[in-house]
Amino acid sequence: MSRVATNTAWLMIAQIGGLVIPLIELPVLAHALGQQGYGQVLYALGIALTASVFVEFGFNFSAARSVVKAQGNQKQLAQLLTNVLLAKILLSLAVGIVVAILIFSGIGATTIPNYWFIWISLFILAFGFTPLWYYIGLEKLIFPALLDIGLRSIGLLATIVLVSTPAHAQRVLAIQATVGIINTLLPTLLIVRTTGFGRISFTGATTVLRESWELFLYKGAQSIMGSIASTLLGLLGGARAVGAFVPAEKLVKAASGFAGPVLNAAFPHLVRLQHNSARDAKKMVVLILIGLFIATTLFALVTLWLAPWIVNMVFGPGYEDAIELLRILVWVVPLRINNMALAILWFIPSGKERIASRAMMLNIAIICLLSMLLVPVYGGLGMTIAFLSAEIVMFTLFLLLFCRKATKASDK
Repeated sequence: MSRVATNTAWLMIAQIGGLVIPLIELPVLAHALGQQGYGQVLYALGIALTASVFVEFGFNFSAARSVVKAQGNQKQLAQLLTNVLLAKILLSLAVGIVVAILIFSGIGATTIPNYWFIWISLFILAFGFTPLWYYIGLEKLIFPALLDIGLRSIGLLATIVLVSTPAHAQRVLAIQATVGIINTLLPTLLIVRTTGFGRISFTGATTVLRESWELFLYKGAQSIMGSIASTLLGLLGGARAVGAFVPAEKLVKAASGFAGPVLNAAFPHLVRLQHNSARDAKKMVVLILIGLFIATTLFALVTLWLAPWIVNMVFGPGYEDAIELLRILVWVVPLRINNMALAILWFIPSGKERIASRAMMLNIAIICLLSMLLVPVYGGLGMTIAFLSAEIVMFTLFLLLFCRKATKASDK
């Protein structure tokens, strides 16, 4: 478990760096590029990030799980690496065609130079081809975490020095694309040097794609969850409802996000534990759930007490409506984090990711249905009720399936 703690610490450092550096970068770019230029850069980055989800395809879980099972077998690891890279190449070709049509056709209200397609393509390769799955599976995260923080810092420094006018918008993309490519290329080359390549097999690529399909749906649903509230509120409740709910939701999302490094670091340990003893894995997950429940409940109680101060400090005056919503929405945190724990530490390690993906889709369906019923009447409060209800249903479903599956496993 000491390795889990070490990996958690390094993933947490990388996550904090991923939050802090963009916060420093934001005013620099906004001031230097102006609203138009900054908007174009954000649009280009948005295309790249969205497209890269289709290239990454959930391999950070499915391939990491395979690495755990193949650990110590260099031939299997080499073949896994080859299969995953070939699958990502095939996915990137399809994604690249769609992105090219989007950019060169000029579809949409925001236009960007056609030659930015080069930088967007590099972004997609950088984000989509990340080899983090391999290092998660081996539980060796010090190198990728240090590299990520170091390169992000260099990119920030280069941005501050080289970007000063709206004419420098392309420099932002060039800097960040270069940083991203190096951040992906160096760890990948190190893996290739260690394991080598296996036989090129389209059957193998198809197999890893099929194994990752449900995880792609799970992560895709998570991405939708991140933006669905503002979209639905804008359609059903108006700008005031969006302005009241989204600040509270951002705080809840940030709090929930800090569970990610802990769960990702524990993931390979639970894969190994499930493989060796489902009974021991069950006991470990139960202990983790109890610990998370206590910690997140205490967090919710403190947030309940400090809600006015937190909202005023983070968002300033004019967001008083968000205070009461935060006091209710904060109870999503214990539910969501425990839902994440059950998915990442139990269902996915045991090959039951279909349960996780379908439960996440049910979550989205409940939010959509309740928001259509409640938001026109109650505004942001209606969306808060929708989110809380969806998480309660998902947690109840997960818990019932966890107990049932665990009971079966323990009988073996």
